[in-house]
Amino acid sequence: MKVNIKKRLSRQITDPKDVEYLVNLTEEDCCKLSLIMECFGEFNGKRRFHPYDLVTIPAGVYGPEGKKNKNAFITTVGLFIFNKAFIEQELIGLLGYVNKPVTKKVFGKINTKLSQACIEDKITLETMKKFILKTQKFMPYCNILSNSISEAMLSTSTLIEGKKQELLKKYEKGLKENDPGAAQQMENELLAYAKDILKDDPAMDMINSGSKISWGNNFKNMMVMRGAYKKGDITKGDFGIITGNYMDGVKQEEYADFCDSLTGGPYARAKKTEVGGYLEKAYVKAFGHLVILDEGTDCGTKRTKQVHLTEDNIDLWMYNYIVEGNQLIELTSDNKDKYLGKTVNFRFAIFCESKKGICSKCAGHFFHRIGIKNIGIATYNMMSRIKNISMKAFHDGTIKLTTMSKYGYDKIFGL
Repeated sequence: MKVNIKKRLSRQITDPKDVEYLVNLTEEDCCKLSLIMECFGEFNGKRRFHPYDLVTIPAGVYGPEGKKNKNAFITTVGLFIFNKAFIEQELIGLLGYVNKPVTKKVFGKINTKLSQACIEDKITLETMKKFILKTQKFMPYCNILSNSISEAMLSTSTLIEGKKQELLKKYEKGLKENDPGAAQQMENELLAYAKDILKDDPAMDMINSGSKISWGNNFKNMMVMRGAYKKGDITKGDFGIITGNYMDGVKQEEYADFCDSLTGGPYARAKKTEVGGYLEKAYVKAFGHLVILDEGTDCGTKRTKQVHLTEDNIDLWMYNYIVEGNQLIELTSDNKDKYLGKTVNFRFAIFCESKKGICSKCAGHFFHRIGIKNIGIATYNMMSRIKNISMKAFHDGTIKLTTMSKYGYDKIFGL
């Protein structure tokens, strides 16, 4: 079977009329469905622009009055419209021009930056609301901007069949022993192979952006192989392995395994949600009496928590106080870059020595910034996080294995 894999090729937009059309767009224009259809909709097999087409924006045409770009710059049509719609008028001072693909990770960083700016009164709450409402308005547009599926993607199992047979022999022993490690290695190799084949296919935009279809869950199960799964209580053994996928259909010999694999998600959503919901309420009851003392209060404790700050954890410590000699420095968006990669000592609520509540220096400035005094009710967030993870397990039944380094064992077991 021959499958035609289309190439995702960028064009350089050079027609002066097209460039003039783009630079004269307003924020209101860019938020309309009619404009998205006109620019990116496919009619009779043709599109006026692709989101990834390149265009040179002349000097002096982008930005609010008094802040126009001084030099010409190259961007994509999609990014130019995104910046016009979301950033140009109110957020350019905070975010600048976003000139890289707005993936799930990049979008998350934008949201974090906006949230911190709102908390620190650098932007108004109305500006934040406006941004969020526009993101909701744009959600349905993704099906216009990019294919969610293609002929090549639907034919993935055919394209990788030869490689799959090769790997079935390579990992035959582990698969027969229901070794989840062998299954994970096999599916990782198959996914890498499939990704290389489909790398130029337009439908890959949806997966790469993170807007739809999880590569290691939805795509893998549908197009590649179901892989390892946790067996139910009434079946023997800890794990089972399914080499088939949903696109090819369920083989007779794997039918019972497919059915058994479906029990893990609903169980997590039901039983573990029950436990998580109970713990949420228990934490509110147990800690609801805790209050934060007036702004500026300081119990004077010398006890601190040592933390190595990284890109992954620094936002969790925002608005807490770092101890530097005799000074207490609040971690904010203005100084966070200074502390990235450094190990610091934080004042921490659990070490507070106040008798009538938690002093503001141990609690951090966050709760004062948002006007909350009864901070004990915020402790339910920990249990809520666990509950939500359990609920999401309903949609992702994949088994993920991690190799722990010696350092990891040291940290957990104190070896």
